[in-house]
Amino acid sequence: MAGISVAAAVIVIVLCAGGLAVLRAVSGFRDDAADAREDRRLRDGACLELEDRLNRLVPPGATATPQARAVAVRDENAATRIYVGRLDDQRVEDSWRELLDARTAFAEGLDAQVKSRTPAFFVAPAPRDGVSLTDQLARWSPAACAGPIRRLAAPDL
Repeated sequence: MAGISVAAAVIVIVLCAGGLAVLRAVSGFRDDAADAREDRRLRDGACLELEDRLNRLVPPGATATPQARAVAVRDENAATRIYVGRLDDQRVEDSWRELLDARTAFAEGLDAQVKSRTPAFFVAPAPRDGVSLTDQLARWSPAACAGPIRRLAAPDL
C-alpha cells in the first residue's frame, strides 16, 4: 500500500513538472513572437524615418548643375547613414554601405565633371550570385524600405 502511494505521488510530481515545462515553453514562444513583432515594428519605423528624411531633401535629378547634383547625392547619403548606423545585421549594413560608396563615387565624378567636362555616370554595385544589390537589400530590409532603396539606387535620375 505504501509503495502504491509513493508511486502515485511520484507520478503526480512528474506530471506537474511536465505541465510546468510545457507552460514555460509556450510562454517562451509567445515572448519570442512578441519580441519579433517589436523588432519588425522598430525596423519598419526606422525605414519610414529614412523615407521622411529623404523626402525633405532635393532629389539629385531635380538639380540643374553637376555641382548641385553632387551636393544632393551627398545629402541623401548623410540621411541614409543615420539609418545604416541603427542596423544590427552586419550583412545588411555592409550592403547599404556598398550602395552609399557607389553613390559617393558618383558624387566625386560629378565634381570632376565640372573641371574635366567628362560626364559622370552612376555605376551600381556588381551583382552577387546574379542578384543585384538593390534586389538583395529589398529582400533583406522591411517592405517600408522599398521606396528609399529604389530612390537611392538611381541617383542619376
